Amino acid sequence: MTTMPVYFVSHGGPNLLDDTEYPPNGAIASGLRAIGDEIKALSPRGMVVVSGHWEAGASSLQVSGIRAEPLIYDFYGFPALYYKQQFPHTVDPQLSQRVAELFKAQNVPIDTVARGLDHGAWVVLKKAGLANAPFPIIQLSLYKNESMDMHVQLGETLAELKKEGIVVVGSGMAVHNLRDLFGSRSTSLRSYVEPFDKQIEQAVLGPSSERKNGVLQLKQSKLLRQAHPTLEHLMPLHVAVGAAGDQSKAAKMLEAYQVSMSWSCYRFD
Repeated sequence: MTTMPVYFVSHGGPNLLDDTEYPPNGAIASGLRAIGDEIKALSPRGMVVVSGHWEAGASSLQVSGIRAEPLIYDFYGFPALYYKQQFPHTVDPQLSQRVAELFKAQNVPIDTVARGLDHGAWVVLKKAGLANAPFPIIQLSLYKNESMDMHVQLGETLAELKKEGIVVVGSGMAVHNLRDLFGSRSTSLRSYVEPFDKQIEQAVLGPSSERKNGVLQLKQSKLLRQAHPTLEHLMPLHVAVGAAGDQSKAAKMLEAYQVSMSWSCYRFD
């Protein structure tokens, strides 16, 4: 069986689905669609998504997919049309159990739960063209903490799935400061966005043997708390790096900046 790649994607809000705001031929939409096309061409056996919008316990996890559940519309103040969006997909209880087994083998408490995909998963996957994908999609939580080390380890536990035909996707944002996005009328790019994005790029695209340490060193960045006032949207990057391992190649598949956000996306294979 072909070993699957790992992806980190930046997901945005539900308005990502607005073809006027994010036109199909624009950099963000076309970049995400290229990722979706690539995944479909791989014919994976399934997908496990980790999103910045689901945190379980400080040292425990949850995994969904034991049965199909309605989508979670975990966003507020958007036009009504976004709360009617659908993302047809299948789930796989056996894959959920497999994920749980991997963590239980590492003595990590984990519960299998009935939960729909949150918008950090379904919005970006829909924009990538993966509605009605011919493979099941389940979601795994993050820890409810800001430990970069623990989230790299989370990814390392998932790494075995790549050999089993499963694509692992970390869905967050490379830079994510909503306070600066909505708190000012200025639409100019904030001064920290590109420099912090380049710190991520240097860590990810540098020598693979140094990648893990590189993303862990982001905790020392003077720009960290400007780029991420809270870290839940950065943690999926650490999960992806952990799942990818230190023998993988990395490629940047999308680079785009927007006020106080970076849409950078990466593939590891």
